[in-house]
Amino acid sequence: MFGISRRVFALAVGALAVASTSTSASAQTIDELAQVAAKKPPVVWTESSEVAAAQKIIAIFNAKFPGVKVEYIRDTGGNTLAAKVIQQVQAGGAPAAVLTGDQAQFLELDKRGMLRKPDWKSLGVAPELIGSPYMVATTAAIGMIVWNKTKVSDADVPKSLEALADPKWKGKAGSWIRAPHYAQLGKVMGPEKIRDVITRLVANEARLYDSTFRIGQELATGEIDVGYSFFHATQPALAAGAPIGYAFVEPVSVSTIYSTVVDKSANPEGGILFAAWLSTKEGADAYEAATNRGNPYLKGTRSEGLVQGRKLSEYPLAELDTYVKLQAELNKILSARGAAK
Repeated sequence: MFGISRRVFALAVGALAVASTSTSASAQTIDELAQVAAKKPPVVWTESSEVAAAQKIIAIFNAKFPGVKVEYIRDTGGNTLAAKVIQQVQAGGAPAAVLTGDQAQFLELDKRGMLRKPDWKSLGVAPELIGSPYMVATTAAIGMIVWNKTKVSDADVPKSLEALADPKWKGKAGSWIRAPHYAQLGKVMGPEKIRDVITRLVANEARLYDSTFRIGQELATGEIDVGYSFFHATQPALAAGAPIGYAFVEPVSVSTIYSTVVDKSANPEGGILFAAWLSTKEGADAYEAATNRGNPYLKGTRSEGLVQGRKLSEYPLAELDTYVKLQAELNKILSARGAAK
């Protein structure tokens, strides 16, 4: 259904799962976890979503597990999840139980032995969503071309990322100043090609934003004509009536976002329960309804339908080092231009 991208993802997941060993206690059922978690302090969940969105997700979880309390702490940008856990543990405090973010941060925590490794499969998590023994795929950021429909004709809409770097869009294109979505495209396009495209995009004086949500806002006001953004970040402007068009051009950049459970948190059992629930269709639908960010690898979700039949581009976890290195190179190219004011 998803072409080679999904098969590579699944194979990498399986390889990592076999290669790793679990350090958790014996497997517990969902009901057993819920009973234990209900007797402990609230599950603290932290990630980058708006507080109001997270509260909607928690409300649906609590409709199923009313005895397990969940508190949310926002980590704007989601870039300091691991650092905060390390600091809290070193200070003798109790860190958050559930972290939802990128795999590179969680790898660092796993190296320090800070993460639980539950039997995710026995808890109902689909095998293709088990990123490793210590994390499960929760959602994803999906890249796409966007444009202002009043300023760009149908004939002129860029049909690829390379077209976005055409000199005709000099000073009129918008982009995030960070490069995770571009680095993921390197898996299909190749590192050299994506590096060249980003270099040309910067040379064409693209406006670079510190938030992808600003791309939608700037398109709405006509500050830029075209751009490359994420599906979820464009939805608020569209909902407000902005004249924005969008298209998933191949390859489609996908950046999977995972959830993991911290061992020394106050309620790791509740954390396992919550993380496993987020990876069910009910949890994924609740997350997507609240944030517009869904799980394209989970059958039946809106995001799966959005990219169905398209070639996805994402480095498998087995090639994490390659992805991280490429992202650092592209970040350097983008940051040299600086963020738009």
